Amino acid sequence: MDTGTVKKLIELLDKEAAIYEGLLRLSRDKTDIIVQGKVTELEGITKVEQTMILQLVKLEEYREKLVEKISEELGIDADDITVTELEKVLPKDQSKELAGCRERMTGIFRDLKSSSDLNSKLIKNSLDYIDFSVNILSNAGSSGDLYGKSGQSNDPGKRNFFDVKL
Repeated sequence: MDTGTVKKLIELLDKEAAIYEGLLRLSRDKTDIIVQGKVTELEGITKVEQTMILQLVKLEEYREKLVEKISEELGIDADDITVTELEKVLPKDQSKELAGCRERMTGIFRDLKSSSDLNSKLIKNSLDYIDFSVNILSNAGSSGDLYGKSGQSNDPGKRNFFDVKL
C-alpha cells in the first residue's frame, strides 16, 4: 500500500480537526454573545461559521477520494473503511498517528456537541422569554372580564397593546 496516501489522509484529518477546533471556539464565543443578547455579533459569527463549513465540505470531498484510493489499494469496500479498521492494517507509526487523529476529532466533536446543546437551550430560553413578554404585552389593558352581565363589553374603547394575533 502507498504510505503517501495515508500520510495525505492524516494531514487532511489534521486540517479538518483545526477547522473543527475553530468552530468550537466560535461556539463558545456564541454562548457569551447569546447570554448578552448581541444579535449583530451573533450574525457575524454565523457568517464565519458558514465559511468554515464550506472549507470542511471541500476537505471532505478530498477525504472521500483518498479513502477510495486506500480502499482500492487494500481491496476493501470504501464504505467499510473506518479509522479503526485502518489502524489495524497500517504500519505501527501510521496507525498511531491515525489513532491520535481519531482521539482528537472525537474530543472536539464531544465538546462541540456540548457547546451547541448549551447554545440551543439558551436560544430556546430567550425565545420562550420573548414569547412570554409578547403575551404579557398583548394582554396589557385587559381588566378581567370583557363582558358584563348584560352581554355588553365592559370597556369597548380598551384595546390590547398589540393589534395582531400571534
